[in-house]
Amino acid sequence: MAQKGLFTGRSLDGEIRMHFVRRGERSVADDLYRHGNSRISAAIPNDDDFPYYFLIATGGGYVEGEWYRQEVVLDDDTHAILTTQAPNYIYKCDQCFTTHQDCVLKVGENALCEYYFDETIPYKDALFHQNNEIVLEKHAKLILSEGLTAGYDEQGGLFTYHQMALKTRIYRQKRLLMNDFMLVDPRYDPMSEIGFFEGYTNFNSVTIIDEDINQKQVEYFRNILEDAQTLSRFGLSMIESEGMVLRVLGMSIDENKKVMETLIKAYRQAIGLAPLALRKGPHSLHI
Repeated sequence: MAQKGLFTGRSLDGEIRMHFVRRGERSVADDLYRHGNSRISAAIPNDDDFPYYFLIATGGGYVEGEWYRQEVVLDDDTHAILTTQAPNYIYKCDQCFTTHQDCVLKVGENALCEYYFDETIPYKDALFHQNNEIVLEKHAKLILSEGLTAGYDEQGGLFTYHQMALKTRIYRQKRLLMNDFMLVDPRYDPMSEIGFFEGYTNFNSVTIIDEDINQKQVEYFRNILEDAQTLSRFGLSMIESEGMVLRVLGMSIDENKKVMETLIKAYRQAIGLAPLALRKGPHSLHI
Protein backbone atom coordinates (compact mmCIF):
# COMPACT_ATOMS: atom_id res chain seq x y z
CA MET A 1 0.00 0.00 0.00
CA ALA A 2 1.28 3.49 -0.84
CA GLN A 3 2.42 5.56 2.12
CA LYS A 4 1.02 8.94 3.11
CA GLY A 5 2.70 12.34 3.07
CA LEU A 6 4.62 13.25 6.22
CA PHE A 7 2.22 16.03 7.17
CA THR A 8 -1.07 14.84 5.68
CA GLY A 9 -3.27 11.79 5.55
CA ARG A 10 -3.71 11.94 1.78
CA SER A 11 -2.29 9.34 -0.60
CA LEU A 12 0.89 10.02 -2.50
CA ASP A 13 1.00 10.88 -6.20
CA GLY A 14 4.47 9.41 -6.53
CA GLU A 15 6.64 7.33 -4.24
CA ILE A 16 10.12 5.78 -4.34
CA ARG A 17 11.64 3.41 -1.79
CA MET A 18 15.20 2.10 -2.14
CA HIS A 19 17.24 -0.16 0.13
CA PHE A 20 20.95 -0.81 -0.40
CA VAL A 21 22.84 -3.66 1.30
CA ARG A 22 26.35 -5.08 1.40
CA ARG A 23 26.95 -8.40 -0.34
CA GLY A 24 30.52 -9.59 -0.22
CA GLU A 25 32.66 -6.69 -1.40
CA ARG A 26 29.86 -4.90 -3.23
CA SER A 27 26.97 -2.57 -2.49
CA VAL A 28 23.77 -3.67 -4.21
CA ALA A 29 20.14 -2.59 -4.39
CA ASP A 30 18.20 -5.11 -2.32
CA ASP A 31 14.78 -3.54 -2.81
CA LEU A 32 13.51 -0.95 -5.28
CA TYR A 33 9.89 0.22 -5.17
CA ARG A 34 8.11 2.87 -7.20
CA HIS A 35 4.51 4.00 -7.29
CA GLY A 36 2.44 6.50 -9.24
CA ASN A 37 4.26 9.19 -11.18
CA SER A 38 7.73 8.24 -9.89
CA ARG A 39 10.18 5.94 -11.68
CA ILE A 40 13.65 4.50 -11.04
CA SER A 41 16.10 4.00 -13.90
CA ALA A 42 18.02 0.80 -14.56
CA ALA A 43 21.38 0.65 -12.77
CA ILE A 44 23.94 2.84 -14.55
CA PRO A 45 27.50 1.47 -14.95
CA ASN A 46 30.39 3.38 -13.36
CA ASP A 47 34.10 2.76 -12.79
CA ASP A 48 33.74 2.06 -9.07
CA ASP A 49 30.80 -0.32 -9.66
CA PHE A 50 28.61 1.38 -7.03
CA PRO A 51 24.82 1.36 -7.35
CA TYR A 52 23.93 4.45 -9.40
CA TYR A 53 20.36 5.39 -10.35
CA PHE A 54 18.31 8.21 -11.86
CA LEU A 55 15.08 9.11 -10.07
CA ILE A 56 12.44 10.19 -12.58
CA ALA A 57 9.19 12.17 -12.50
CA THR A 58 7.20 10.74 -15.40
CA GLY A 59 5.16 13.88 -16.03
CA GLY A 60 8.27 16.00 -16.60
CA GLY A 61 7.41 18.02 -13.51
CA TYR A 62 5.09 18.34 -10.51
CA VAL A 63 1.48 19.48 -10.79
CA GLU A 64 -0.35 21.71 -8.33
CA GLY A 65 -1.28 20.00 -5.07
CA GLU A 66 0.64 16.78 -5.75
CA TRP A 67 2.58 15.07 -2.94
CA TYR A 68 5.68 12.94 -3.51
CA ARG A 69 7.87 10.93 -1.16
CA GLN A 70 11.27 9.26 -1.41
CA GLU A 71 12.75 6.99 1.24
CA VAL A 72 16.30 5.70 0.78
CA VAL A 73 18.05 3.39 3.23
CA LEU A 74 21.74 2.48 3.04
CA ASP A 75 22.87 -0.35 5.30
CA ASP A 76 26.26 -0.29 7.02
CA ASP A 77 29.34 -0.21 4.73
CA THR A 78 27.41 0.60 1.55
CA HIS A 79 27.73 3.31 -1.09
CA ALA A 80 25.01 4.52 -3.45
CA ILE A 81 24.81 7.36 -5.99
CA LEU A 82 21.43 8.95 -6.79
CA THR A 83 20.46 11.85 -8.98
CA THR A 84 17.37 13.33 -10.54
CA GLN A 85 17.09 12.87 -14.30
CA ALA A 86 16.30 16.52 -15.02
CA PRO A 87 15.52 19.77 -13.22
CA ASN A 88 12.55 19.66 -10.88
CA TYR A 89 9.86 21.65 -12.70
CA ILE A 90 7.02 22.93 -10.49
CA TYR A 91 4.03 23.86 -12.63
CA LYS A 92 1.84 26.86 -11.82
CA CYS A 93 -0.61 26.58 -8.94
CA ASP A 94 -3.69 28.47 -10.13
CA GLN A 95 -5.79 27.32 -7.17
CA CYS A 96 -3.03 28.08 -4.62
CA PHE A 97 -2.58 24.43 -3.61
CA THR A 98 1.02 23.73 -2.59
CA THR A 99 3.03 20.92 -4.21
CA HIS A 100 5.09 18.84 -1.75
CA GLN A 101 8.01 16.45 -1.84
CA ASP A 102 9.41 14.58 1.19
CA CYS A 103 12.80 12.89 1.05
CA VAL A 104 13.99 10.63 3.88
CA LEU A 105 17.58 9.32 3.83
CA LYS A 106 18.91 6.84 6.38
CA VAL A 107 22.64 6.19 6.00
CA GLY A 108 24.22 3.34 7.96
CA GLU A 109 27.57 3.13 9.73
CA ASN A 110 30.57 3.69 7.39
CA ALA A 111 28.20 4.18 4.44
CA LEU A 112 28.30 6.96 1.84
CA CYS A 113 25.23 8.44 0.15
CA GLU A 114 25.72 10.76 -2.83
CA TYR A 115 22.48 12.50 -3.81
CA TYR A 116 22.62 15.12 -6.55
CA PHE A 117 19.31 16.96 -6.87
CA ASP A 118 19.02 19.03 -10.03
CA GLU A 119 17.73 22.57 -9.68
CA THR A 120 14.13 23.35 -8.82
CA ILE A 121 12.61 25.49 -11.60
CA PRO A 122 9.22 26.91 -10.53
CA TYR A 123 6.73 28.15 -13.09
CA LYS A 124 4.78 31.39 -12.62
CA ASP A 125 2.53 31.26 -9.51
CA ALA A 126 4.08 27.97 -8.31
CA LEU A 127 4.02 26.90 -4.65
CA PHE A 128 6.41 24.15 -3.53
CA HIS A 129 7.69 22.70 -0.25
CA GLN A 130 10.65 20.28 -0.22
CA ASN A 131 11.41 18.57 3.10
CA ASN A 132 14.62 16.51 3.48
CA GLU A 133 15.16 14.46 6.66
CA ILE A 134 18.59 12.77 6.80
CA VAL A 135 19.89 10.52 9.56
CA LEU A 136 23.54 9.40 9.53
CA GLU A 137 24.97 6.67 11.73
CA LYS A 138 28.57 6.67 13.04
CA HIS A 139 31.20 7.42 10.37
CA ALA A 140 28.55 7.73 7.63
CA LYS A 141 29.23 10.30 4.90
CA LEU A 142 26.93 12.41 2.75
CA ILE A 143 27.24 14.50 -0.42
CA LEU A 144 24.04 16.44 -1.18
CA SER A 145 23.46 19.08 -3.85
CA GLU A 146 20.38 21.13 -4.70
CA GLY A 147 19.42 24.47 -6.20
CA LEU A 148 16.73 27.00 -7.05
CA THR A 149 16.44 29.26 -10.08
CA ALA A 150 14.51 32.45 -10.85
CA GLY A 151 11.91 30.20 -12.45
CA TYR A 152 10.18 29.91 -15.79
CA ASP A 153 7.76 32.51 -17.13
CA GLU A 154 6.37 32.54 -20.69
CA GLN A 155 6.76 36.33 -20.71
CA GLY A 156 10.39 36.12 -19.56
CA GLY A 157 9.75 37.49 -16.09
CA LEU A 158 12.02 36.58 -13.17
CA PHE A 159 10.83 35.34 -9.78
CA THR A 160 7.18 35.21 -10.74
CA TYR A 161 6.52 32.10 -8.64
CA HIS A 162 4.73 32.42 -5.32
CA GLN A 163 6.58 30.49 -2.62
CA MET A 164 9.49 28.03 -2.49
CA ALA A 165 10.43 26.30 0.77
CA LEU A 166 13.51 24.02 0.73
CA LYS A 167 14.17 22.48 4.14
CA THR A 168 16.96 20.08 5.10
CA ARG A 169 17.61 18.62 8.55
CA ILE A 170 20.66 16.39 9.03
CA TYR A 171 21.27 14.30 12.14
CA ARG A 172 24.22 12.26 13.33
CA GLN A 173 22.20 9.57 15.04
CA LYS A 174 19.99 11.74 17.32
CA ARG A 175 22.20 14.85 17.32
CA LEU A 176 21.15 17.64 14.97
CA LEU A 177 24.09 18.65 12.77
CA MET A 178 22.36 21.04 10.40
CA ASN A 179 18.97 22.70 10.08
CA ASP A 180 18.80 24.56 6.79
CA PHE A 181 15.56 26.25 5.73
CA MET A 182 15.40 28.40 2.60
CA LEU A 183 12.01 30.11 2.33
CA VAL A 184 11.40 32.70 -0.38
CA ASP A 185 8.19 34.32 -1.57
CA PRO A 186 8.78 36.86 -4.36
CA ARG A 187 5.31 38.34 -3.76
CA TYR A 188 6.74 39.85 -0.57
CA ASP A 189 10.53 39.29 -0.61
CA PRO A 190 12.87 41.69 -2.47
CA MET A 191 14.64 38.94 -4.40
CA SER A 192 17.30 41.21 -5.91
CA GLU A 193 18.46 42.56 -2.54
CA ILE A 194 21.03 41.41 0.02
CA GLY A 195 19.96 38.29 1.86
CA PHE A 196 18.10 36.96 -1.15
CA PHE A 197 19.43 36.47 -4.72
CA GLU A 198 21.30 39.81 -4.80
CA GLY A 199 20.85 40.40 -8.52
CA TYR A 200 21.58 36.79 -9.53
CA THR A 201 19.15 34.25 -10.98
CA ASN A 202 20.52 30.89 -9.80
CA PHE A 203 21.28 29.53 -6.33
CA ASN A 204 22.99 26.22 -5.61
CA SER A 205 24.36 24.48 -2.56
CA VAL A 206 26.55 21.46 -1.85
CA THR A 207 26.53 19.91 1.62
CA ILE A 208 29.24 17.41 2.57
CA ILE A 209 29.11 15.63 5.92
CA ASP A 210 32.21 13.71 7.01
CA GLU A 211 33.50 13.26 10.56
CA ASP A 212 37.07 13.79 9.32
CA ILE A 213 36.40 17.30 7.99
CA ASN A 214 37.92 20.05 10.14
CA GLN A 215 38.72 23.73 9.68
CA LYS A 216 42.12 22.97 8.16
CA GLN A 217 40.54 20.82 5.49
CA VAL A 218 37.90 23.47 4.77
CA GLU A 219 40.76 25.92 4.12
CA TYR A 220 42.33 23.35 1.80
CA PHE A 221 39.13 23.10 -0.25
CA ARG A 222 38.74 26.90 -0.26
CA ASN A 223 42.16 27.17 -1.88
CA ILE A 224 41.10 24.70 -4.56
CA LEU A 225 37.90 26.68 -5.21
CA GLU A 226 39.95 29.81 -5.87
CA ASP A 227 41.02 28.20 -9.15
CA ALA A 228 37.44 27.73 -10.35
CA GLN A 229 36.97 29.75 -13.55
CA THR A 230 33.53 31.23 -12.98
CA LEU A 231 31.60 34.48 -12.79
CA SER A 232 29.50 33.14 -9.91
CA ARG A 233 29.87 34.25 -6.31
CA PHE A 234 30.39 31.54 -3.73
CA GLY A 235 31.40 30.80 -0.15
CA LEU A 236 32.46 27.63 1.66
CA SER A 237 31.74 27.33 5.38
CA MET A 238 32.28 24.69 8.01
CA ILE A 239 29.13 23.77 9.85
CA GLU A 240 29.20 23.34 13.64
CA SER A 241 31.15 20.11 13.28
CA GLU A 242 32.16 17.44 10.77
CA GLY A 243 30.94 19.01 7.59
CA MET A 244 30.98 21.90 5.13
CA VAL A 245 28.47 23.77 2.99
CA LEU A 246 29.08 25.52 -0.33
CA ARG A 247 26.68 28.29 -1.40
CA VAL A 248 26.76 29.61 -4.97
CA LEU A 249 24.94 32.53 -6.62
CA GLY A 250 25.24 33.05 -10.37
CA MET A 251 23.56 34.02 -13.61
CA SER A 252 23.36 30.48 -15.01
CA ILE A 253 23.29 26.87 -13.93
CA ASP A 254 26.40 26.19 -16.01
CA GLU A 255 28.43 28.86 -14.20
CA ASN A 256 27.35 27.59 -10.80
CA LYS A 257 28.15 23.99 -11.75
CA LYS A 258 31.77 24.92 -12.40
CA VAL A 259 32.10 25.73 -8.69
CA MET A 260 30.08 22.74 -7.52
CA GLU A 261 32.04 20.34 -9.70
CA THR A 262 35.34 21.70 -8.43
CA LEU A 263 34.45 21.04 -4.79
CA ILE A 264 32.73 17.68 -5.29
CA LYS A 265 35.52 16.38 -7.54
CA ALA A 266 38.20 17.45 -5.03
CA TYR A 267 36.38 15.86 -2.10
CA ARG A 268 35.65 12.62 -3.97
CA GLN A 269 39.31 12.43 -5.00
CA ALA A 270 40.37 13.00 -1.38
CA ILE A 271 38.40 9.94 -0.25
CA GLY A 272 39.70 7.76 -3.09
CA LEU A 273 36.79 7.73 -5.56
CA ALA A 274 37.17 7.56 -9.32
CA PRO A 275 35.87 10.49 -11.44
CA LEU A 276 32.19 10.23 -12.29
CA ALA A 277 30.22 11.74 -15.17
CA LEU A 278 26.53 12.17 -14.38
CA ARG A 279 25.47 12.17 -18.02
CA LYS A 280 22.10 13.90 -18.38
CA GLY A 281 22.52 15.99 -21.50
CA PRO A 282 22.82 19.69 -20.63
CA HIS A 283 22.42 18.84 -16.94
CA SER A 284 25.57 16.68 -16.73
CA LEU A 285 27.96 16.91 -13.80
CA HIS A 286 31.58 15.82 -14.16
CA ILE A 287 32.79 15.02 -10.67
